[in-house]
Amino acid sequence: MDFKRTTVAQFDDILRLIQLGRSDRDIARSSKCRRTLIAKIRKGILTKEELARLQVCERAAPAWTLQIDWQNVETDIRDGHQIKRIWEESAEKLTSHPNFFKYIKARFTQILAATVTLREFKPGEHGEVDYAGDKIPWVDVQTGEIQYAHVFIGILCFSQKIFAHAAIDEKKANWLMSHKLMLEFYGGVPCVVVPDNLKTGVIKSHLYDPDLNPDYVELASYYGFSVVPARVVHPKDKALVEGAVGILMRYFRFIYRRRTFTSISEINVALREAGEKINLKIHTRFKTSRQDRFERLEKVHLRPLPLEPYSISQWKKCKHHQDCTVAADNNFYSAPSAYRGKELRVKISAFQVEIFFNLERIALHVRATRIGERVIDPMHLPANSRAYREATPQMVLAHAKFSHQSLHTLIDELFQVDTCGNLRRAQGLTRKAYSLINEHGRETASQWIEGAVNQMRRFGRMRVKAFDGYIKDEMKKTSQALEDRSIIRQPGNPMVRERVYVASEETQLRLV
Repeated sequence: MDFKRTTVAQFDDILRLIQLGRSDRDIARSSKCRRTLIAKIRKGILTKEELARLQVCERAAPAWTLQIDWQNVETDIRDGHQIKRIWEESAEKLTSHPNFFKYIKARFTQILAATVTLREFKPGEHGEVDYAGDKIPWVDVQTGEIQYAHVFIGILCFSQKIFAHAAIDEKKANWLMSHKLMLEFYGGVPCVVVPDNLKTGVIKSHLYDPDLNPDYVELASYYGFSVVPARVVHPKDKALVEGAVGILMRYFRFIYRRRTFTSISEINVALREAGEKINLKIHTRFKTSRQDRFERLEKVHLRPLPLEPYSISQWKKCKHHQDCTVAADNNFYSAPSAYRGKELRVKISAFQVEIFFNLERIALHVRATRIGERVIDPMHLPANSRAYREATPQMVLAHAKFSHQSLHTLIDELFQVDTCGNLRRAQGLTRKAYSLINEHGRETASQWIEGAVNQMRRFGRMRVKAFDGYIKDEMKKTSQALEDRSIIRQPGNPMVRERVYVASEETQLRLV
């Protein structure tokens, strides 16, 4: 280090070591400067004023520097362009590359020191995601309970544009939905996304070959980005998003410190406003906003979004039952009978249900809209089962018609809505009607059956238990109608007081 690069603080430090009696060799080793410089300071040849004068003389700019637009050069350096490319464009005919680089290093020392990093990112190459450690409290108006929102934060590593979204929890559905909203917010897809090792993203962490969540892999494949999880206990692998979490959450807590949120949607609106303010603020290192840097340099390098938005799906492992159906999403879906008793994987999306066996799709159904529905493809059933299902409803209708015409009409209407879903119910109704006819005779039982069917239609309760209850009510009405309810007094009962009417003389004369 010579006088050209020696600062006033370093000069004072060398002078202090000289006063402590340290040798020139020790001072040169600790200060990383030449011993000739230390000798000049020790002898008083080089003073602080003389050092300042020499440095001013050395700062005289060469003539070629006057022909360059240094404002554009500074903008290009802050945007991360190579100094050699800047020299080729603006100063190749004026001076050599070493001279240009030396002058750039002396003139823009702070910029070059600030842009030095161990990780260099290209536009549209990397993105990082993480959950904030601090949760945002909000009050449920209906219950008065205080709940906490989990904040998902994403960042593009080149422009450092920040995205934030709050959800009720950190489960898989919200994790995938946050990624979908993030990519739509940026209007494109980066090549690589770096998450943490949470279970919704990484099932089992590994330095070289981690096991990713299948749903997360499907989302990454759909949008066309690679998932490279950060190493365990290495937060610097995603240092930018860690810094973004601190910047956003500190700013959010300060701005909304006097506000009480009552819903997740309110929190998301506030997060969007806070994120926009941070993205529009001038970056201390770039000397431009994150939004401007994103629009000018990175947006065009992002991969385009798919034409159709991603549909969030869920995977479940289900055992194929003997009735050729699997239970998923509170409903039943059929699969080919050859896979009965085996474990199948079911993919449930917004509008359809897919059933897989060893990565092969064996069934596809439209997703049921009501709970408890049975979605069955007749081709998935064995031949004898298909024949049974086709013959049994006709047999039930014949039995119902033999019992009573009103019961036959009711069961026929139920079969028109869903034959397989109402088959067991129809069998129970006909069985109950047959038992009544066998026990009480056709004439009496027919009246009870007709009354019970009318009550079922009146109250809309198409259930076997309801039919049984209405039959009992009809039986009570019949027994009450047959019962003689006249009062019979027993003679000679001393507890019964008999009233004897004796007409007076005036009453007898009037009657006459």
